[in-house]
Amino acid sequence: MRYIPSALQAHYDSGVTTTCRLLKITLTDGREFGATTLDRNVEYNGIIYYAQNGFDPSVIASDTSFDVDNAEGYSLYSTDVPGITVEMAERGELDNAEWVMYEVNYRDLSMGAIELDGGDIGEVKTVRNTVFIPELLSYMMRLRQSVGHVDSVTCRAIFGTDANSQTGCGVNADALWQSATVTAVNSDEPKVTYLVDDIATLSTAANRWRVRWKTGDNVSARLYQIEAVDTASGQITQIEPLPFAVQPGDELEIREDCDKQFSTCKYHGNELDFKGENLIPIGQASDTPGAGVSGSAGGGSDWPGVSSHQE
Repeated sequence: MRYIPSALQAHYDSGVTTTCRLLKITLTDGREFGATTLDRNVEYNGIIYYAQNGFDPSVIASDTSFDVDNAEGYSLYSTDVPGITVEMAERGELDNAEWVMYEVNYRDLSMGAIELDGGDIGEVKTVRNTVFIPELLSYMMRLRQSVGHVDSVTCRAIFGTDANSQTGCGVNADALWQSATVTAVNSDEPKVTYLVDDIATLSTAANRWRVRWKTGDNVSARLYQIEAVDTASGQITQIEPLPFAVQPGDELEIREDCDKQFSTCKYHGNELDFKGENLIPIGQASDTPGAGVSGSAGGGSDWPGVSSHQE
């Protein structure tokens, strides 16, 4: 049941309405942007909602079964929403943003608003130099998602998160970051390789790493996966593509990442927070999530057909 302000309800009951819909997008850093179905801008509660020819609010429909229906899909071309740029989308600044859809009387905004729906922004694309948001996922979507976990040989935790949660890790990943500066770019294709200074002390015990960019065109909160690190030469090979070219002088931070194996957890002294079942007997890898990596199990040799692995 939605709350409808009494003045707005009276407007609906009048038979002749002047309403429009407003879409507010809130980024994780608190910045807010707006679009409207009206043919002119609307300023409401301190936010300017810009007229959008490409903004399709679709049809909001829901029922008591909590089924995911057409309330889950919208489209937004944001070429003319001031503040939202292709570069922002490429850098991931729209990732994990939230949205709210309102309906107001644009001739009398003092009547208040109906909150029609809200939720999370799904996939964000750039199409022909235009930001394209093909899906706005309703909070109803969360009620459809399973809460809990299945048994797995590998760890289900998110590396670097607090241990006191279902997906908590317990390792202080913030302490692992090491600053560096790009001194030269060796290649952009097929993989980005570049040289950096001051990584001679980076731990070589890890078998995977992450990097985040602090300056330059690629600066964002995204963590990119690294394929290889040569601490002697300072060369980094990045497995994930970057939205923009790396330039000498760009500053970054690099740290080791987790491969979800129990041996890695022991390396960090974090065995008690390992959120996996490394002693599961592996008889058939397809029956046990996370058991497809050879030698990853800790099952004992007393089980027929089970590979033995000693830590």
